[in-house]
Amino acid sequence: MKGGEKLGHPIQSALLVQSAVLVLLSLGAAPLHAQAPAAHHAACSAIAAAALPDAKILSAESTDAGPFSPGQPLPPSPAPAFCRVKVVLTPSADSDIQVEVWLPDAWNGKYLAIGIGGWGGFVPYPGMLDALRRGYATSGTDTGHRGNPGTADFALGHPEKLTDYAWRAVHEMTLQAKSLISAYYGSATRRSYFSGCSAGGKQGMMEAQRFPDDFDGLIVGSAASDWVGLNTGSLYNSLLNLPKDRPPILTPVQGALLHKAVVAQCDRLDGLEDGEVADPRVCKFNATSLLCKPGQPAEQCLTGEQTAVADKLYRAVRDPNTGHLIEPGFTPSSESGWGAVPVPMPPAVGYFKDVLFDNPNWDPYKFNLGLDYEVASRNDTISAINPDLSAFVAHGGKLLQYHGWSDPIIPTETAINYYESVVTQQHGLDKVSAFYKLYLVPGMGHCSGGYQVDWVGALDLWVEQGQSPEQVIGRRLPQVSTAAPGGGPQPEAESNAPTRPICAYPGVAHYTGRGSSDTAASFSCRVSARGPRPGDGPAVAIGVSKP
Repeated sequence: MKGGEKLGHPIQSALLVQSAVLVLLSLGAAPLHAQAPAAHHAACSAIAAAALPDAKILSAESTDAGPFSPGQPLPPSPAPAFCRVKVVLTPSADSDIQVEVWLPDAWNGKYLAIGIGGWGGFVPYPGMLDALRRGYATSGTDTGHRGNPGTADFALGHPEKLTDYAWRAVHEMTLQAKSLISAYYGSATRRSYFSGCSAGGKQGMMEAQRFPDDFDGLIVGSAASDWVGLNTGSLYNSLLNLPKDRPPILTPVQGALLHKAVVAQCDRLDGLEDGEVADPRVCKFNATSLLCKPGQPAEQCLTGEQTAVADKLYRAVRDPNTGHLIEPGFTPSSESGWGAVPVPMPPAVGYFKDVLFDNPNWDPYKFNLGLDYEVASRNDTISAINPDLSAFVAHGGKLLQYHGWSDPIIPTETAINYYESVVTQQHGLDKVSAFYKLYLVPGMGHCSGGYQVDWVGALDLWVEQGQSPEQVIGRRLPQVSTAAPGGGPQPEAESNAPTRPICAYPGVAHYTGRGSSDTAASFSCRVSARGPRPGDGPAVAIGVSKP
């Protein structure tokens, strides 16, 4: 069985594994997770000899509770006792998908898979550790190759490896992980969840669209779902700011100036001055307000060239031939991350160089927006933008998506546009809201920052107890961060940090004027206007200039 064929049914695979484990556990014994540590050690050793279809177990090791590091560069941190299983999957002749499955002694009966960002190439240990500490069996994959997540050179001459990255690795990992979990514990998972951010968020969307029965619930953050639009827009925008043989036009210094000006102008629009913009769609900011006046120090203002680039970054990137939306503009409040990349965006260059044109010597400065976007659209095998989630709904799945209003990498309105496309396909917001929630988080950068939210807890309550999360409570983090694209947990907020409701779209939190502004109870969710800013939706808007 090779190519895009499925692995055997999870139960069939589980029976193969159980043949090695049942020598240690009688059918009448208590479930493994209720037995003494010695039983776990024995079962973990036995599972190493199990046979799996199109896969091989490389090792299975018992790890006692205490400080644990999965490997460099991660330092040891507390972990519960668990069985660490390493597997390689080979669904095609050219596949080499590394997977780890972690099976906690104190299992909660559920499974939480973790996605990874960028072009993959690593196992998402931080997110797996967080899942393990919560009592979940968990797994992660490098998506079929090892290397720099900012490059796609693994795909040169290896179409099967590109397929592994695009969708196959996560799906096959899920099937095999469920088989191992069922065999190891003697019972199937009660619930199966997935959590990923950035490209990991795209992996979650791909699962909902292509393999709707894999998971009962999905957490999708800052999703890079429109892989073609994202990489085309990213390369176009980075070249705007990086003329050939010149330094960047906008640097983090100008980004900070722009962000400060945006907050000063638009902070109070939600009824409270708190250093953040609750809904940037209503912020009518123009970068020319910072244009240098005669005698003004350069570090306090922007040149005409800098304001021109900034205003273009706020606007959508559109196909110059058809006006079709390629990528929405960046929202006011995302400026802190602008100008931080000193070369054309590496993942985007990798897409065109290594995937689309199969040419390691391709020069990004020969990029042609209209022509190259057309070629990319015709050859897209990676994006996950199908709005038809009917099969996922029929499965009973729940989808929880979040995106930061201050994301400087993936424009926030990509999330709004996709959500609205699902609303159109499902014929109504009420129908979609019953299974799919979108949260737009003030102050959040790319995948983290702004507010710490227990997304896993919110999803679990929704799936297990039917508690629809019309809002989640966020605990304010000290500063915007753009880290953790691999689906790992955010930095911890202080225990006394201010709290705020993060409202399900199209709601926006507003201060009621009563009580402490540091307490979520002093805010209410008000329904705001739906859709992106004018000109940032799929339709060609009158008066919107092309790039």
